[in-house]
Amino acid sequence: MSQSQNNLLKVEGLSFTYPGMEEEALIDLSFEVEKGSFTLLCGPTGSGKTTLLRALKEELRPTGDYLGHILAPPTIAFVLQDPSNQIVMDRVWHELAFGLENMGLSGKVIERRIAETAHFFGIEHWINRPISELSGGEKQILNLASSLILNPSLIILDEPTARLDPVAVTRFLSLLEKIHQEIGTTILLSEHRMADVLPLVNQVLYLEEGHLLYDGEPRAFASFLLEGQNPFAKSLPAATKIVDWAEAATGQRRSLPALSVPEARKRLNGLDLVLMTERPDEIAFTEADAILKAKALSYRYKSDLPFVLEDLSLHLLEQSIHAVLGGNGSGKSTLLYLMSRVKSPNSGKLFIEEEKRVGLLTQNAKALFSKEHLKDELMELHQLGQYGEEEVEKIAGALSLLPLLSRHPYDLSGGEMQKAALAKLLLLSPDILLLDEPDRGLDAAGKEEVITLLRKLRSEGKTILFVSHDLNFTARVADRVSLLFNGQIVVTENSRSFFSENNFYTTDVARVTRGILPGLVALEDLDAKRFD
Repeated sequence: MSQSQNNLLKVEGLSFTYPGMEEEALIDLSFEVEKGSFTLLCGPTGSGKTTLLRALKEELRPTGDYLGHILAPPTIAFVLQDPSNQIVMDRVWHELAFGLENMGLSGKVIERRIAETAHFFGIEHWINRPISELSGGEKQILNLASSLILNPSLIILDEPTARLDPVAVTRFLSLLEKIHQEIGTTILLSEHRMADVLPLVNQVLYLEEGHLLYDGEPRAFASFLLEGQNPFAKSLPAATKIVDWAEAATGQRRSLPALSVPEARKRLNGLDLVLMTERPDEIAFTEADAILKAKALSYRYKSDLPFVLEDLSLHLLEQSIHAVLGGNGSGKSTLLYLMSRVKSPNSGKLFIEEEKRVGLLTQNAKALFSKEHLKDELMELHQLGQYGEEEVEKIAGALSLLPLLSRHPYDLSGGEMQKAALAKLLLLSPDILLLDEPDRGLDAAGKEEVITLLRKLRSEGKTILFVSHDLNFTARVADRVSLLFNGQIVVTENSRSFFSENNFYTTDVARVTRGILPGLVALEDLDAKRFD
């Protein structure tokens, strides 16, 4: 297979099947990535994105049957979804030096590269810090710096922002854009955050059920989804969808979609818009409705470490959906552990209404599975709850898991595994659900399934507390939102009030429409039937 001078990566007729599986995970893929390009790989959950990315790097290539050809550069850096999974050393300096030392470079060369890399990334002030003290966002920046310091021909990133808070996402992607523009490194990125990424890239590869259905530039990709009424259009940026709605409503549609917030605001300002839809009613609660109360909770992991949570109080109201937001390392997961009584506070009190069952979904979904097939995992648990086999199938169907029941849980994609873990939790019939990032790794369709399911559970009397980094997901499903900062809950408000009044912890819809169509925080506030 020949390769032109401009192409860094060439894939021709690539098909792949996992051992023991009849269905191909990748089907006859052919595409090229030019030197210096910034390419987005996207598609629904389970479409084969991670399989493809790992197939491109020989050391990470999955075991199975391959057909076709891959012509890839010899030096490929790979940044994983979980920041902690690829860090091997104890301090930032050592982590940056690790790969260079393995290359046999001299001490002077290593010091020079570390110095210029630390300066480029703005991390000089924590170059000597223990990695255990870094936040999730800082760890992911360190992973990116450790990759770039090796001077790779290609950097591959597999959903690198999935575990980052909104501010950390912005910083990480700005660094990625800086690497592309100032250094010219070729980047291949898999990402669900289309609003943040689509305006940055110059090539889009779209996978669906293992097939490559689109290979081209990003604005034409948005048209491809909208004009074809592809369900994946739900994943397009809010800027794209709102402008498409507004221009259609006023009969002034342009030929090319908007991609960025500034472009969308400029085009909206040029339209004569009158918002006809009514806002959804706020749900009123009183503290007497609380089913779970945390009073002045404090917790630290060791006696010589600072408190993660200090004098924290929170009321979880019965038959509500409550979200807790906050930065990486702010203590959101720790709060869920305390609320579930998996951990005990150093001080403070926790009250849970009698006879209420509490279920906890942790971040490490993979640790929940031990059977050979997903069906065995789910059918084993139905005996512990109140559900029969028919109800097991209903829950699996609601989360689009039925076609996956014969799969080994470890062969599921990250989003599929997250939904499977949620299904396992529901089969325990908890009254109170504590969910740590239930939306992590999901595409727009998967998030829609989880939103629908959570709303249904609330209508059936369940009470839900979840943490998330996805503000758009949170705004759509949460009744109340709390912000965790400096170990305490600094504000708790109804969802609409919270997102309407914030500058940074707000939604893409609010950013696009602020001052133009005031008060909007989600697409449901518009007549957005095209995206149902």
